[in-house]
Amino acid sequence: MNQSSTKSADLRKQPDHLTPAQPTAECRLRNDRQSYFAITRALVKAQFFLADSVLSQRLWQEVADRDMEVGRILNLLYGSCFQDDEDEMTALDDAFLALRMS
Repeated sequence: MNQSSTKSADLRKQPDHLTPAQPTAECRLRNDRQSYFAITRALVKAQFFLADSVLSQRLWQEVADRDMEVGRILNLLYGSCFQDDEDEMTALDDAFLALRMS
């Protein structure tokens, strides 16, 4: 067998399609949580620091367009004065999610 026929045989042994790696539940939760934290921080800045109603409205529209849970955002928005504190936001979000699951 020459080299080209060996390579062809090796290629035939490989599956016809590649399957993407499936993200774990933890990875999805982390990405989901980071999306909620980011939009909450943007809303804090728009509503409380800039008092920019147009930007606030745009951000709330993004929440609706992305089908994000408004209650979860409100919990993060008003449940803490320290939205830059990742640990506090995580604890607050965990408590909210635990209530929702029970």
